Amino acid sequence: MAADDWGSRSPVRHAALVLVQLALGAALVLALGFGARTLLRRSAARHAPEGYTQVRPPVEVSALAIQGDTVWAGGMGGLYAIDRVGASPQPLPPGGPRLRHVRGLAVDAADRLWIAHRDGLTSLDGGAWQSWTEADGLLPGPALAAYVDREGRVWVGAEGGVAVREGEGWRRITPEDGLGAPEVDVIYQDGAGAMWFGSASPTRGGLSRFDGLSWQFYTADHGLVHDSVNAILEAHDGALWVATGFANRGGASRLAGGEWSILRHEDGLAGEKVRSLFEDRDGRLWFGSEYDGVAIRDGATWHVLTPDDGLTGWEAKAILQDQDGAYWLGTEDGVTRIAHWRFIHSGGSHRDLR
Repeated sequence: MAADDWGSRSPVRHAALVLVQLALGAALVLALGFGARTLLRRSAARHAPEGYTQVRPPVEVSALAIQGDTVWAGGMGGLYAIDRVGASPQPLPPGGPRLRHVRGLAVDAADRLWIAHRDGLTSLDGGAWQSWTEADGLLPGPALAAYVDREGRVWVGAEGGVAVREGEGWRRITPEDGLGAPEVDVIYQDGAGAMWFGSASPTRGGLSRFDGLSWQFYTADHGLVHDSVNAILEAHDGALWVATGFANRGGASRLAGGEWSILRHEDGLAGEKVRSLFEDRDGRLWFGSEYDGVAIRDGATWHVLTPDDGLTGWEAKAILQDQDGAYWLGTEDGVTRIAHWRFIHSGGSHRDLR
């Protein structure tokens, strides 16, 4: 009997083929279900009520920055310029590098735009582009975050630490120098001048603080809801908020007076994982979620916005407010501009704090 004949009649091989077919069928069902769910969500995201403007391209947006009358958006597809007044895409200045996977944007006091992306760091000064990589002093790998502190220093997060610009060079800071977690996805300076570094790694995450003299490191053992840190914000009352979570777990942690407290979905958040943080001019706190839109804490009331209310996507990755009071939200499926708070207050879902 030929080997092929034996194999075709082998009960073991037949059972294996059946299992493979079942697995492929299950995968196909899951893929079709996910595709249908995505299409339904995208169709909901096309709804733009009064006061809402949806901007595409870009599609996936991980970072936003405002520079005069330009709103910069960065994501997997690169860097995009949006006219702030007309909310329409604009061409980039010519001569720039091919940017992909933009993770961070910052504007300094000299009105230069700093762009953290897959291949390093790039600045745009007027129409002049300039780039830095590991060869220039940055840490190896992609740039994960860009931040400009009050002293004008530029910070760049990476998988192995953070680099800060000093003069014309860069100083690297790694775990050997006191950094608690090697990956730096979030950089923030508080009102006292201390620097905070968040790691979104699901296995080696945490929050590092450096006050110029000593280091502190926080994890879920010290008050964080989850070790993965996605955003940091100091509110006007001096409390430090930390957005945490991975997949469908997480929440927001608040540090005030040396004590930690937490917010979860049952407390008013749109979803468990908190992706972004923002405080608007009127003191409202915005908590962007991974899968469930954005929750806004307005005194004793929570407002929750989703694509059903006019957002372009479910994952609110970046939130800003411009000089005219309009809100800009970057999601996994485009940018949403909300012209004024009254358009939020009149729509969305609302519930009182417990």
